[in-house]
Amino acid sequence: MKSTLQTASRPACKLAIEPACLVLVALLSCGVGCTEGDSSGSLGSDPAAPMASADFVPLPLDDTGQAIAEALRELGFTETVGMPVEVARLESGTLEFTVSDNSRSPRVLNGLESLSYLKGGERFEAFRTGLNLEHVFSGHRDRHNRFCARRYPYLLCREREGDSVFLVRLASQGPWSIEHVTRLTPAAPHSIDIDFRCRFLEVSRFGSRAYAGFFWANYMRELHDGTIQFRGTADGGGEEGWIRAEPTGGWDVGTYRASSAGALEFDGDHNMGLNLRSFAAPRFTRPFFFSRSADNMVLMLMFDRMHTRSDEIRFSSFPPAVDFQYVVRDIKPERRYGFRARVSWRPWVSREDCLQEWSSWQSSEDEG
Repeated sequence: MKSTLQTASRPACKLAIEPACLVLVALLSCGVGCTEGDSSGSLGSDPAAPMASADFVPLPLDDTGQAIAEALRELGFTETVGMPVEVARLESGTLEFTVSDNSRSPRVLNGLESLSYLKGGERFEAFRTGLNLEHVFSGHRDRHNRFCARRYPYLLCREREGDSVFLVRLASQGPWSIEHVTRLTPAAPHSIDIDFRCRFLEVSRFGSRAYAGFFWANYMRELHDGTIQFRGTADGGGEEGWIRAEPTGGWDVGTYRASSAGALEFDGDHNMGLNLRSFAAPRFTRPFFFSRSADNMVLMLMFDRMHTRSDEIRFSSFPPAVDFQYVVRDIKPERRYGFRARVSWRPWVSREDCLQEWSSWQSSEDEG
């Protein structure tokens, strides 16, 4: 499946993604044959990596409510939440959105089941599913590098005295033994704030490479353009400018990294190399990007960081999916990691308007 790009002589493409097509897109995203090394830093197999677990069965929970409360507390959240629900519907200014757990996966994926912009009597849908935590991966071969985030209990809870919802993966409920929580909070008039936090209870699961990656997918409903755009440099250096990044090489590579970030090293027989390979250029120099959709709409993603000594954000584009990654390097046991972000869905104005929105959000983050 590939997107149709708009040109000056053609109307915006109407690339609709039906539920059955999500399966096809997901399979393509696996990267058929993506087990070889390339210039992105892949090396031979990691002899120190643990054997991939053949099967995983989540441990039964004696008290689900207490387990969720303890996970939130360990990750520094102070909110009180109710018992898990299957779906939560929220409003934020001009937005309506629906958040889903993992109980209906893969028919209905975790994250945003819908995201609608309301204008007058019209409704503009962003995608078939969004902010879908699709993969958790390591640098060595492991069967759980592929789609394990869509399996096993991923609990959805509403804040008791507030507007936030929480997606909670308890360490005992996933094969990587990671405890992670995503808080989603409405931010009027057209945004959702994201706060992701995690900690690793068994760092040995990630072998001697000692990094972990999280991959979120946004399967866009109707594309105007099969590119993502960001501020960056075209050749790994030089003057900053607007980059209109269109992946090349089919499904083999579609990931962009920050100007100061190095490539990830991974096993030569890795079974999910698609997510680890990245372009040497272009590079992004500011932590935000946008993708234009049909009906003159734009999806914008903003982050509180690009690259630090311990973690980084990476942009991914596999049209019609608009994706991003969070990579934790040099994992330490029980240490808390995470990032903050904002997703906006609104009518398109200009690239400079997107830059201004990111700048305003960054200023508010710095003040907070």
